[in-house]
Amino acid sequence: MTKGDYGGLVVAAWTLSSLLLVTTATSQSNSDRTLLERLWWKWATDQARERRADLERKIATSDHARRPDTHTLNYLQRDDILFQASQRVFRVKLRVPAATAVPAGLVLAIAVASGKPHEWQGAFIVGALLWPFVFTLMIVQLVAKQGMQRWTTEIVTARARGAYEALLKPPVTLGCEPPNAFPFRAPQVSAVEALEGLAASLEHYALQRALPDGRTPMPQVVAHYSSAAAFVRELRDGVELDRPDEGKRALLEMERILKILADGRMRDFAPDHVASEVLLKRRQQHQVRRRQVLRLAAFTVCAAGVGAIFALASQTLGIAIVTAVAAVVAASWDRNLQTSTNRDGT
Repeated sequence: MTKGDYGGLVVAAWTLSSLLLVTTATSQSNSDRTLLERLWWKWATDQARERRADLERKIATSDHARRPDTHTLNYLQRDDILFQASQRVFRVKLRVPAATAVPAGLVLAIAVASGKPHEWQGAFIVGALLWPFVFTLMIVQLVAKQGMQRWTTEIVTARARGAYEALLKPPVTLGCEPPNAFPFRAPQVSAVEALEGLAASLEHYALQRALPDGRTPMPQVVAHYSSAAAFVRELRDGVELDRPDEGKRALLEMERILKILADGRMRDFAPDHVASEVLLKRRQQHQVRRRQVLRLAAFTVCAAGVGAIFALASQTLGIAIVTAVAAVVAASWDRNLQTSTNRDGT
């Protein structure tokens, strides 16, 4: 095989793996397990069993924790299997396009460089070199959320479990000097970050359930989960003060939260529902902004293609058209997305 054949195989591998990533991401929104999940199911089951035993050991060695009931532990193990399988499958599907993006860019850049020399050849070489990497990054951003839409509550459960395990660690409050480890991190940092991750996942779930079908809102679900997010952030603020009593309170509240998640009684999470209207409005603004970005991105690509064609056809006319296209594109982005820094911009 020649070098051109190897280059073609690299580009084909990157193209097929990217296509597979796009087409299989939405399949995880169905109720059945995908083929890759079936292959990794035994591994995920073993991992969840080991993680349950490790969690029970941490609870037994803690001075303040109370052992959750069997129903709650079974719920954590069941959702942990779903989370482990989904995460591992998504990572596996990402590795091939990520690994072949750079060599595919090199192959395309070499192919452009070996062509007939012209004025814009350098720019085309750089574009061909970066295009597979940029395209792969765009695909990852688009399918990262789609790949986890079937068991949305599993993410909430995983974040709650992580926060609970972080709070099980005994706080280091003895001594007058910080430890010698560098960089120094306060002992409550991991628990604060875990609680913030749980609050963000609860808020994200509320946003997803705001308009699940695009038309019918679910205000009660939004109210329960948004108020739960506000309550978790209140616990985070208390733990951030690095007080033993606040850490103990957060640990006991996390045990109650795990039991609520296992029983599905989200109405018992927090009494007030003040954040629901804010989240509904935020979701509407996010959808409007996303449609604007998609329309402007499509317009930018089309305009850049037209400008490049004229630039290759005639140097003088091409420079004028490219300048005009760039001005129109910049004005469109500034007007639609309010990128200026005046008082009316955001």
